[in-house]
Amino acid sequence: MKKIFVAILLLICTRAFAQDSELKSEVIKRRANMASKIGENAMLIVFSAPERPKTGDVSYEYRQSNNLYYLTGITQADTTLVMMPGNKTRKEILFTSDRDPAQETWTGKVLSQQEVKDLSGVQNVYSSSRFEEFLERILNRYNFETPRYQISEEYDTFFNAIKSGVAQIYFVFEEEQSLSGGLTKETEFAKLLKDRFNGFAIKDAWPILTDARQVKSDYEIRMAKEAIDITCDGLLAAMKTAKPDVWEYQVEAVLEETYKKRNAFDWGFPSIIASGPNATTLHYETNQRQMKNGDLLLMDVGAEYKYYTADVTRTIPVNGKFSPEQIEIYNIVYEAQEAAMKAIHAGAKLPDVHNAGSEVVKQGLKKLGLITDTNGDQYKTWFMHGVSHWLGMDVHDTGERAKQLQPGMIFTVEPGIYIRSDALDNLGSTPENEKFKAAVKSAFEKYKNIGVRIEDDVLVTSTGYELLSKKAPRAIADVEKAMAQ
Repeated sequence: MKKIFVAILLLICTRAFAQDSELKSEVIKRRANMASKIGENAMLIVFSAPERPKTGDVSYEYRQSNNLYYLTGITQADTTLVMMPGNKTRKEILFTSDRDPAQETWTGKVLSQQEVKDLSGVQNVYSSSRFEEFLERILNRYNFETPRYQISEEYDTFFNAIKSGVAQIYFVFEEEQSLSGGLTKETEFAKLLKDRFNGFAIKDAWPILTDARQVKSDYEIRMAKEAIDITCDGLLAAMKTAKPDVWEYQVEAVLEETYKKRNAFDWGFPSIIASGPNATTLHYETNQRQMKNGDLLLMDVGAEYKYYTADVTRTIPVNGKFSPEQIEIYNIVYEAQEAAMKAIHAGAKLPDVHNAGSEVVKQGLKKLGLITDTNGDQYKTWFMHGVSHWLGMDVHDTGERAKQLQPGMIFTVEPGIYIRSDALDNLGSTPENEKFKAAVKSAFEKYKNIGVRIEDDVLVTSTGYELLSKKAPRAIADVEKAMAQ
């Protein structure tokens, strides 16, 4: 027994080492690509995510910013990456927290500078307390007398660029601003530099990172596939749990237990476990309703694994059998998804995928009497979102919607129909709307409170696409069979 235990432990350690080594190789390539894009006259500064207090002396569980992790693989707070491609040797520098044994007794181990080097491949690692001193000396064009910076002619390229007024300092603005909803460390620091120094332009690295992150490497694809596979296992467990009188949060608990058992960090977004009328709310997150016989249960969920998230939705009948009305709505959504997937190929665009799916939704809604005209926007009363969004380190990942699809891109395909009980009441009182309400009232009463979304994650390939979330059943017969088991 002891030999078996040792063998298992050795296998786990070997796999962990291989993953760390692979990530290290990956982030080294990413930084090289970044360096080539910003050029030798530039400096890039990327801050770690701030720690966020929850209440009192309790903070939310820490999660690194996507961009710092993407470039370094470092997950701890108080870390700053500086890249200066024009330097002689010190082209990459990391500033990290100092070890503090007394503090580590309370909050856990902090990486040593050597461990940061080993994980990231960045060989120049200093205390984070030295970052501002370093930057001030660089921008004041001092000769470095402090030993840690003393390298002859090391920074001449950047110094000369400042002298010529062509230097550039990059921060990551757009994503960090959207996440914080206001001023960020990046914006405040950029303003401080502009107020105190001159000879350089402030630039946004976000477009460069957006382009880099849009097409996934083989490593990223494997991480995404693992996240999606974990999510599908969670959905299968949830299907076995869902039944009349069970609470939404009980299904959520079973699903997210699966994530933890398979070493997923957590969810990539709060789980949507929406039964009955709640299924018509797109981002319902309360998960506090007791499910009833005859309800549909819409589960929009995604595990996060190694900073890559899944996003899969399944809509199931709580009692194990779809009603005739539920089948009619479900089939439209299913056929719309099939049509959207057929539009996926290298060279197409996300709007092409959306148009293919939404056209089927329009025709289906008209057939059921829920709209009277397929040419206008009536269908948006019942289907108000896009069919697809990019997927990766964020659930709505970076990327240009108008960009042509390329092998390595990952995105969702998620048509839906939501017959909200107050949808007609919320339409403005115009002659056109009153006519529409009267025309669809009978169908509305028939399908009221039915919400269906089917969402899958796909990878663009050279021959079309790969359906990454096929492990979770989506056809009606397969869903009912899974629930019967």
